[in-house]
Amino acid sequence: MKKWWSLSLSLALLSSAVVPTSVFAAQTSAAASSLTATQEEAALTPSMAQAVKYADALDKIVKYEDLAADTFNSVGYVSASNRKSVYTKLNSVIVPNYSKFYYHLKQIKPGNAEIQKLHNYYLQGAALQLEGMQLLKKSLYGSKINWTTYKQGQAKLKSGKAKIDVFMKGFESYMDKLG
Repeated sequence: MKKWWSLSLSLALLSSAVVPTSVFAAQTSAAASSLTATQEEAALTPSMAQAVKYADALDKIVKYEDLAADTFNSVGYVSASNRKSVYTKLNSVIVPNYSKFYYHLKQIKPGNAEIQKLHNYYLQGAALQLEGMQLLKKSLYGSKINWTTYKQGQAKLKSGKAKIDVFMKGFESYMDKLG
């Protein structure tokens, strides 16, 4: 899980570690390693196959989130002296990449109602975080930092993190339940 830097709060977003590969790793043995991919997929329960398909879809788009998170993390703090450079990073890298991530996240269609319910938390959290990033960007646009807008952005980021945490814990529990 990527840690987003703190502008007064710690914000954790999903990244390529959202669904650890160990969750989906098949037990390896001489017999298991000789199975073809089709045979391995056939050996999965329908729920597990849907979860794997969902995780694969997330894995394809997480590169956008990773780039946004890495750039966000590189800043460290906001002050009057670095306002312009932080704004430039938000405007040229962070918001555009997170927007791509969110767009593609909305395109994912989970395979069952349980995953859909969890996915909805992820969508809500990502939407709140995107709004928060846009507010941070807006707060840095002028010649002085607009601290009211900045704090509103921080609140959105915090709310988004809470929703994403619900998704992560729920998906982990769902995978544990599947075995």
